Amino acid sequence: MKRGEIYLANFAKKYNSEFGKIRPALVVQNDIANRNIDKVDFKGVTLVPLTTTVSGGSLRVTIEKRDNLKLTSEICINELCTLDLSRLELDNLLTTLTRQELDEVNQKLKAHLGL
Repeated sequence: MKRGEIYLANFAKKYNSEFGKIRPALVVQNDIANRNIDKVDFKGVTLVPLTTTVSGGSLRVTIEKRDNLKLTSEICINELCTLDLSRLELDNLLTTLTRQELDEVNQKLKAHLGL
């Protein structure tokens, strides 16, 4: 698992405005944490969910369908969250962001977090 990769993640049951169900999610956690996740007790992975409801906006990044990502989707920057590693289907890499896409995600994460 590496930063910039998209896997299916189980967000479980939807609660109020939170994302729910099994859906693609982008790994945004740093690769040092990703490489060492088996060495720590807390196995949380910081993710951003994707949606196929393409609406645009300053906190969305569009990813065209490719590889195993079956539908054009948007990365929903404002839905940043941490899930347990067991909720990711790591045996099914959907796609990996290009450098340009990852740069756009980084820029929008900084704006969203006020960094």
